[in-house]
Amino acid sequence: MTTYLSVERVYKRFNDTPVLEDINLGVKKGEMLCFLGPSGCGKTTLLRIIAGLETQSAGQITQDGRDISRLPPQLRDYGIVFQSYALFPNLTIFDNVAYGLVNRKMKRAAIADRVNELLALVGLPDAQKKHPNQLSGGQQQRIALARALATSPGLLLLDEPLSALDARVRVRLRQEIRQLQQRLGVTTIMVTHDQEEALSMADRIVVMNQGVIEQIGTPHEIYREPASPFVADFIGKVNLIPAEVARDGSLKAGAIALRYGCGSERAVLGSKVSAFVRPEDIHLSAPGNEADNLLPASVEKLEFLGAFCRVSFKVDGLGEQEIVADLSFHEMHRTRLQPGSRFNLAINREHVCVFSAAKERLQ
Repeated sequence: MTTYLSVERVYKRFNDTPVLEDINLGVKKGEMLCFLGPSGCGKTTLLRIIAGLETQSAGQITQDGRDISRLPPQLRDYGIVFQSYALFPNLTIFDNVAYGLVNRKMKRAAIADRVNELLALVGLPDAQKKHPNQLSGGQQQRIALARALATSPGLLLLDEPLSALDARVRVRLRQEIRQLQQRLGVTTIMVTHDQEEALSMADRIVVMNQGVIEQIGTPHEIYREPASPFVADFIGKVNLIPAEVARDGSLKAGAIALRYGCGSERAVLGSKVSAFVRPEDIHLSAPGNEADNLLPASVEKLEFLGAFCRVSFKVDGLGEQEIVADLSFHEMHRTRLQPGSRFNLAINREHVCVFSAAKERLQ
């Protein structure tokens, strides 16, 4: 896939406050890229700079081989959907969707054909004569999407498009948007703070924190191979275990030894590190289990979370620190697990990810 949009050495400052620092990324033609991060990390500012709604302090943006770094929004080739829908309340749905086409002075018959095609595409073929206030939030967002796609833009920008909707509508609409994006093959950038949204919709995710990019990768890479403690902690649930690198290459955490295997480099002997383990990678040891790490532990509490149960354990030799495991109901039933029960926790070394406390990067 060729690079369709390129962002190089982009910086942004508001007065003397840095908002974006040395942002570099390429968006492939036809892919869906998500900017993911907490509030205030700079993801919306970066999207607005790509749209020309904000001006970068330094850096270059190229779209389809054309330098658009200083072009005004109307001369850039994109459609945008905002969190607030931003539909014109006084116009009918037909006129809302047709707005960009009318500005391009298309013939009336061609406009009608295009609007009807788009309304059918977003599943609202009979909404032409209605006004936005007659539609639900999910329907309004579909109309906003149709309006953004009306001019067949090369780039689709989505600024937290689902955050104003309730959970059930959000899940349904994110599937619809993803299917529509894949069917049309339109290059898309979406901003979200919702990790589940990013993991389920994106081809690749850009994880941002305090104005810098922490990691760019596929959802699988971001989740299973985090590049920093921030990414590991921000994406999903993790157990963080402070440790020290022992002479035999294992980790010394309290009175226990942990073998690890996640990372391309070996951590330095005697260095302080953080070990990260996902709750779903912790199992209850069965007879004959050959896991790299077997940790004697007692059950502290159980938390029912629908599809699974989150169990807190106290591990012998780890002091007061709790270790959390996500266990299936089959495993719970098999072991008759309850508060006070004792088990060996089984963790394979490839699921123990180690970060240097000093470098804050994967080691």
